[in-house]
Amino acid sequence: MSGTGREVLTWAAEQIGTTEKPHGSNIQHYAALAGHANGQPWCATFIVAGLKVNHVPLVRGTDTAGAAAMHAAFRKAGRLFNEPRAGDVGHKFHAELGRVAHVFLVERVVGDFVQTVEGNTNLDGSRTGVGVFRLRRRWRHGGTIHGFGRPLYAATPTTPSARSARPVVSLSNLVEAARHDPPARQGATSHPADVRIVEAALVAEGLLSPTFAKDGSFGTVTVTAYAQWQRRQRFSGKDADGIPGRQTLIALGVRHGFGVKD
Repeated sequence: MSGTGREVLTWAAEQIGTTEKPHGSNIQHYAALAGHANGQPWCATFIVAGLKVNHVPLVRGTDTAGAAAMHAAFRKAGRLFNEPRAGDVGHKFHAELGRVAHVFLVERVVGDFVQTVEGNTNLDGSRTGVGVFRLRRRWRHGGTIHGFGRPLYAATPTTPSARSARPVVSLSNLVEAARHDPPARQGATSHPADVRIVEAALVAEGLLSPTFAKDGSFGTVTVTAYAQWQRRQRFSGKDADGIPGRQTLIALGVRHGFGVKD
């Protein structure tokens, strides 16, 4: 490992779906990797763990479990920027607390939005969640992100690097899940990694409640949500039955930053 942003983003993508155990305990293995106390909010700990595992030198003051402290350290070091790059650390301001209270890794910049990988969150973007998720947040024109910290990477991530970290879902896996999971026992999963990516996109489209998008099961609620997406793409009848098809899946991926393979 050479301490590049690409390595950190690849590592972060591999963590998606990891959860604290038991849920609500804040107990996870990233604390040991970061050298932090366990059992406390861990969004910043997740980032420190990723930087340390991939041998990225830490900006002075950013070896912390506190989101506000990390934000202040990047600013003091002159490494807090208004516009994001892949590999940056985003800082989310929470008005109810009057401070930055959540941090995340920027995986990809898509217009006014950033695609992120975040620890200690849920698919609804909570700052006190249970796991590592890929999300989409607005950074410009009405967002609540207060700057992007830039770690001391060996090489600044570029657009090709960001694309290489882009997730890819399998159409055949999703079709199998959409046919297998609904009639099986409650919560049955056949291809949860692929399903979670599609469910996150459906949540972002406002078609699926985050409540039903956490277990990786392509159940009846997800089938209904996908059918709504198909109709939004002007399909109807048997072509809007909630079973993913290539054209609608690619369209969803274009909007939400994932690729499609057979």
